[in-house]
Amino acid sequence: MQPTKLLAGFLCGWCVLSAACTSSERPPADRSAVAESVMEVPVIPDEATSAPSSAEVAGEVQERGVTRGLPGGLSSGVFTAQPLTVVLGEVAIRTTKGYYLTAVNGGGRSADPTIITATTAPGPWEQFKITIANPGQVYDKALQTVNGNFVTVVGGGGRTSDVLHSDATQVRDWERFHLTDLAASHPSFHAFQTIKGNFLTAVGAGGKYDNAIHSDAKVINEWERFRVVKCGDPGTGHEYGIMAANGNFLFAQNAGGRSQGTVILNPPTALETKFRLLRQTDGTHAFQTSTGRNFVTALQGGGLVQSYQNPDCGLFEACIGGFSTIFHTDATQVQAWEKFKVIDQGNCTYAIQTTSGFFMGIYKDSTGHMSLTTRRDGAPTPIEKFQLVVYGLGSPVVVQ
Repeated sequence: MQPTKLLAGFLCGWCVLSAACTSSERPPADRSAVAESVMEVPVIPDEATSAPSSAEVAGEVQERGVTRGLPGGLSSGVFTAQPLTVVLGEVAIRTTKGYYLTAVNGGGRSADPTIITATTAPGPWEQFKITIANPGQVYDKALQTVNGNFVTVVGGGGRTSDVLHSDATQVRDWERFHLTDLAASHPSFHAFQTIKGNFLTAVGAGGKYDNAIHSDAKVINEWERFRVVKCGDPGTGHEYGIMAANGNFLFAQNAGGRSQGTVILNPPTALETKFRLLRQTDGTHAFQTSTGRNFVTALQGGGLVQSYQNPDCGLFEACIGGFSTIFHTDATQVQAWEKFKVIDQGNCTYAIQTTSGFFMGIYKDSTGHMSLTTRRDGAPTPIEKFQLVVYGLGSPVVVQ
């Protein structure tokens, strides 16, 4: 039997004998309980999955007091004192399988477990701030936990045990990352490179309490790719991919400027799935396409359903299928139909509401195609919730 299972069994027995468990322990979520939908669309869970209790993660925490030396003559000193610049506020870091990095206890730990990848619904422990510690430098980013500590890559990388700590109170070399933007090869993903040139690995692409993170990778494969998703206020002027519950993205054909067959669901690309959210004076947002000139329009202010059109033209006739139009992307100024409420759902997901009060959502039509709708006017269900995947976080390019 695995040690974690033995420990879990012991804790369960302890709770029964004492008739009470600590109130700070997260209740387990039933991962088999998926929100009902006649459309049978995969959804992002609403409930936070269980994390280790305070008894499981108990361990001595202390501030590091040793001088660090790095191979290759890298400096181990503290950076020149300067304020940290916070990028975007709170974000969550998601693996390719949809698990999130969790700073156990919200940070402040040097004994395992420190960072795990066992939850599929982000809460406070899964939220980080990406800060710029040394602008213009190759290794310019740091990860700050909800408790205000920084994530440390022990030894600067190259390890498969005692890999990460979360108790640093200032940014030194071991807290610095180069964020590699993978837009060219895997749009919407980033990789975290340590100061020794290794990459962080989410072992098994996530789903682990023990042995969750390594720092010895030399190349970027699936386990080294991460999506950074926004939590809280989306702000203004930032570029996002708008990801639906089934993992596909809103896709503006030709990156905008069209009045037919414009916004559909598609795997991410470098340009067509990139939108800049611009806050308006009334608190709504406009979705600007990557052309920098056009905005998304919800026709009639919402209340429409998209359908896939693929007529049977016969054996030797050319057919061009497509989607009925419920969005345009040819607007060059923001009026009522170009305004959307981006409503924070509290778990790093958002509902998107049109000016007429309808929610954008997804559904599967009778042909099996995933389509969009702006018809629902009640409380949003999981298929009306989206994630904002952060684009363009890359650090300065490494010059060989």
